[in-house]
Amino acid sequence: MGQRTQSFPVFMLAILWLIGWTLRVPVLAAPPLATRIAESYQLEAAGIGALTMLPVVAIAFGAIPAALLIGRFGLKVSIVFGVLLMAMASTARGYAPSSLILFSVSVIMGFGVAVFQTALPAATRVWTPSHIALGSAVYLNGMMVGEMSGAGLTLPLVLPLAGNDWRMALLLWSVPIVLIALVALFARAPVEKCVRSEAAKEDLPPTQSLPGWNDVLVWQYGFLLAGSVVLYYVINSYVGVILEVREETEALAWLLLLYNATPLLASFAVLALPGWIGRRGPIAASATLAVAGLAAFTFLTGWASWLGALITGFAASVELILLVSLPATIAKGRAVTRLTAGMTLIGYGIAFLLPMIGGWFAKQVDWLEFSLIPSLIFGVAVLFFVGKEHRYPAYT
Repeated sequence: MGQRTQSFPVFMLAILWLIGWTLRVPVLAAPPLATRIAESYQLEAAGIGALTMLPVVAIAFGAIPAALLIGRFGLKVSIVFGVLLMAMASTARGYAPSSLILFSVSVIMGFGVAVFQTALPAATRVWTPSHIALGSAVYLNGMMVGEMSGAGLTLPLVLPLAGNDWRMALLLWSVPIVLIALVALFARAPVEKCVRSEAAKEDLPPTQSLPGWNDVLVWQYGFLLAGSVVLYYVINSYVGVILEVREETEALAWLLLLYNATPLLASFAVLALPGWIGRRGPIAASATLAVAGLAAFTFLTGWASWLGALITGFAASVELILLVSLPATIAKGRAVTRLTAGMTLIGYGIAFLLPMIGGWFAKQVDWLEFSLIPSLIFGVAVLFFVGKEHRYPAYT
């Protein structure tokens, strides 16, 4: 009993959760402050949208240079560097002298996120080698709590503490993030893991940490990840205007609240059942439910469409968590980073483009629900990429 308790990596799991918490806080702290930022920099609607989306684009396209950085400097240094870069760039948004510099530091912030987001799957193998699936579920639970924190606590808690100064609010959010980076920097893994941690550099040489674009599995898992991200994101993007056209705006406030709570609920579900990670069945089931929910939201109205949206939010979030956790479960060493970087670029890149394409088509045909159709078609198509194996095979 004593040996079993001692071998459980409580401290490293706590570190993973804290780092996971930082992943989305600065990104999602900006939308609640958007009107104040827009007034300060005289931004129009497109500029406000860019302020939110530029970090997401940087996360997608920053995954490849992040893999090189991880391969050169190792996991811990890369994670700490990424967290600190994100925190400093987030704070710099409040003190940028022009909108151009504001957008530039937003991109830098997204790159910081890309660095340690790409490193975290490999870190779970190094820091919690006997509990890899649990380590993945823990840091992703932290990420979901961070999403709720950034989106939900900025206006009611952080902004009043900052004296209603949005610039100071961004600075206050950076304080706990910097402290978490310092804790990660000075944290020591248990003695039997130290050698493995120091060997991270040798496991991840720079050039061999890059994904191979002729690798079928990179595309398979990348398309699956894109499906989960785009199905969740497309509803969040268009739910307000769709409900307005349907004259259902009375449901908007509570639907948005419940919808944005579904990732947190999904993370607790996977945290309770970490055995789902690496298995085909849960990914196939959640992907199918997400598509069915989006179809209901697209073609139905009233409570049936609202229920469909919530089903998509929960199922797509479960699928996302299972897919982000997959590289650490099926790969080792440099292969974890290689697979993670490829999946991130493909997944987030497609997820950024499809809702924009849908919005353009919807304008051409003058049917707002058509903004969801390209994402729905893609969601159906990627069901064929789920695979047939009971468990996904080892990736090398």
